Amino acid sequence: MRALSVRALVGVAIFASAQNTVFAQPGVPRFETQIERRIALNDALIETVKIEGQLQSWTLRKLCIDGQAYWLGFSETAPSTLAPSFKDGKPERCPVRGR
Repeated sequence: MRALSVRALVGVAIFASAQNTVFAQPGVPRFETQIERRIALNDALIETVKIEGQLQSWTLRKLCIDGQAYWLGFSETAPSTLAPSFKDGKPERCPVRGR
């Protein structure tokens, strides 16, 4: 019987360990429905800005979510961007609303 080389043994060991490995596949995120919240746009809306160019236009809406102001960008048909709002170099808190 012929002796196996070190290279062959390493290759067999890697193959054997790879057979028992489970590789993560990116999938569709599954959201837990008990954690989800619904926020009505009109309840959270602080300000709306319309930006118009010659070829395209956007609508930005400043929203209040958990005390922090965010800009929500819209293309013609759907929301496209969510970014925190900053004022004087600091994250902008939501304005206090009269009751």
